Amino acid sequence: MKKILFKIKEQNSGFTIVEMLVATAIFLTVIAITTGTFLVSLRTQSYLLASVNATENISYALEVMSREIRMGKDFFSPTEDTLNFLNIDDKAVVYRLNSDTLQIERSIGGGEFRALTSPDVRVLDLKFIINGAARDDNQQVKVTILAKIAGYAGRRQIETYLETTVSSRQPET
Repeated sequence: MKKILFKIKEQNSGFTIVEMLVATAIFLTVIAITTGTFLVSLRTQSYLLASVNATENISYALEVMSREIRMGKDFFSPTEDTLNFLNIDDKAVVYRLNSDTLQIERSIGGGEFRALTSPDVRVLDLKFIINGAARDDNQQVKVTILAKIAGYAGRRQIETYLETTVSSRQPET
C-alpha cells in the first residue's frame, strides 16, 4: 500500500496555483517595466532627432548667410528681422523672416524671396544687429544674427536659441 501511495504522489508533483500566480505576477511586472523603459527611449529618440534636424537646418541657413555677409558691403537693417546689403557682385541681397511661414528668406537683385529654411523648422524670432556700419567709425562691420527656432517631436515643441557674429572682409571706402 505504501508503494502505491508513493507512486501517486510522484505523479502529482508540479506547481501549485499560488506558485503559478506569483511567477505570473513577477513576469508581468518585469514586462511592464521593460515596456515603459522602451517607450521612454522612443520618445527621447524622437525628441533628440527633431532637435538635431532643426539645428542642422538652421545651421545651414546661418552658414549661407555668413558666407555672403563676409563678402558684402553697405549693410543696413530697416527692421530688426531684415538685413540688406550688396554682395560681391554689387547685387542687393535681402535676408528676412517671413512672419507667415516662419522661414528665413533671401532675395538677390530684387528677385523673388526664396526660403532658406525647411518648413519643418519654425523660426520664431530673427534679429540682425549691425555694428561698425558708419563710414568713418574706423571699425570693421560686424553683423550679429540672433535666431530662435522651433522643431517638433510629436506634439512637443523644441526651442533652440542660436547666435553668430560675422565680420565683413570688405574694407570701408
